[in-house]
Amino acid sequence: MRPLDLTEKRGRKLKIFFEGKELEAYEGEKITVSLLANGIYWLTTSTEGRKRGAFTFGPVPMIVNGVRNVDARKTKVQDGMRVERQVYGEFQEEPVGDYSGSVKEVVVDVAVIGGGPSGLGATLELQDSLMVALIEEKGWLGGDLWIRGVKVEGFGDPKKAVEDMVNKLNENVKVFLGSSALGIFEKGEYFLIPVVKGNELIEVLAKRVVLATGAVESIMLFENNDMPGVFRRDFALEVMNVWEVAPGWNVAVTGSRAEEVIEEFERWGIDYLHIPNVKRVEGREKVEKVIDMNDNEYRVDALVFADGRRPDINPITQAGGRLFFRRGYFRPVIDQQHRIKHGIYVAGSAVSIKSHYANYIEGRLVGAYILREFGFDGEPCVYEEKLKEYEPEALQIPRIPFDKFNLEDVQICGCDVSLKKVDDVVRRGITDLQIIKRLTHLAMGFCQGRYCLFNGAVVVAQRTGKKLSEIDLPVARSPIKNVRMGVLARR
Repeated sequence: MRPLDLTEKRGRKLKIFFEGKELEAYEGEKITVSLLANGIYWLTTSTEGRKRGAFTFGPVPMIVNGVRNVDARKTKVQDGMRVERQVYGEFQEEPVGDYSGSVKEVVVDVAVIGGGPSGLGATLELQDSLMVALIEEKGWLGGDLWIRGVKVEGFGDPKKAVEDMVNKLNENVKVFLGSSALGIFEKGEYFLIPVVKGNELIEVLAKRVVLATGAVESIMLFENNDMPGVFRRDFALEVMNVWEVAPGWNVAVTGSRAEEVIEEFERWGIDYLHIPNVKRVEGREKVEKVIDMNDNEYRVDALVFADGRRPDINPITQAGGRLFFRRGYFRPVIDQQHRIKHGIYVAGSAVSIKSHYANYIEGRLVGAYILREFGFDGEPCVYEEKLKEYEPEALQIPRIPFDKFNLEDVQICGCDVSLKKVDDVVRRGITDLQIIKRLTHLAMGFCQGRYCLFNGAVVVAQRTGKKLSEIDLPVARSPIKNVRMGVLARR
């Protein structure tokens, strides 16, 4: 077994070469997973010389078989593959591949964007009466439920629950995995959703759209939070429960939702330390030490932060939705049928943060509303009553200890935007986030603000005394996900 394998692998064994060193890999693994399993955390370097790993920010640019600008997070290993580090700031996805041929067009009644519990719930409700396109960015359905290993309320075994839902999908459902929706546009009686799958551009035309785009992890701010060996909660759960690889064997965990990670560590038998007040991480090529706010030091080999999830608002604002602030996060303004505007519905964690099962029920509810709108026998009242049993979660608004941090070492955005850059601009009296974006490049990189914009709003609120509810977030523009220009050139 490799140093960080949790189980004996049964797949076809391959060999890859990292910086000339031969390593063991398995067919189907992503490059980042194979390297982690071999104990390699440092994969890229920022433009400012900061060593970076694969499991906190952005894409992971690497040189593969002599070809630059390959995102190792999305690329599967191949036998004999040669991999080298590349500077993060040099990453430009080149138009490699075959872009010839016409654009594929798919016409359906309903497009469901997001294949988590709410997206699956909506699809299952709709599929007996309507044609549905189910569009999911990841390589699996089930969303956050699929990466859980412990029992989940309302579902029990999470993997079995997802498999049961997926097995119920019928011939009226077209599933697009590994596919990114770039936006939603009105086109006569239809909505046009451009979708990119690899090098292929697909134009989905739908009469109704369900945004079941879920939530994103809250990025915690501490010194060297971009160091190799720092994991977001979702990445830590993915490597453990999808790939059966450990983030480390003596792992620190921090954040208001640390218990979600701790129960997974206990399931796998991974030693951990719960450190609630992390100030800084240190190490040479990866995390080796955590220092808390009281200057206590802890020797560990990785750190996982879990501070809650907030709705992914970019697809909502791009589609024309408005936002309001409640319970510690920005969420969409919806009508009584969960619409942000006529024809576009929102369900699940994109609406509010709640349990996986509540998200599933909300997906069924939205599906029932759509059925009724098409003239079929939908029964939303059944799901409305059920949903009343679940109260949306409230999240803590982080308090940034400006006086205790070396602000240059705290990364607020993975695109080399430090907390100091943003704080300097705000302290000069500039509090409009749109202007802050232009001056600092906050929220102008690969994630387009999905992970960093909220913390930018927190800086403004804390420095000015404004309430977060008084701060306007910039509207997302299409394309809301990374796309190679060569793909769009086909159109």
